[in-house]
Amino acid sequence: DGYGHFAVSVADLDSEHDRLGALGLNPKKIVEFNRDGSLIARFFFIEDPDGYKIEVLQRGGRFQ
Repeated sequence: DGYGHFAVSVADLDSEHDRLGALGLNPKKIVEFNRDGSLIARFFFIEDPDGYKIEVLQRGGRFQ
């Protein structure tokens, strides 16, 4: 059993979502977190063959 998840950051989240979808990896929907009108984070998840979640984050802010 693993704990938590693995995360990577990418320069273009929308393109990466499309690319992974075209490969048949079934990315989940893109989620946006906002606070006080400011974008905090954009991300989506995919799963590896063992069911572990991989978070793909839009690069920016604290997610470099």
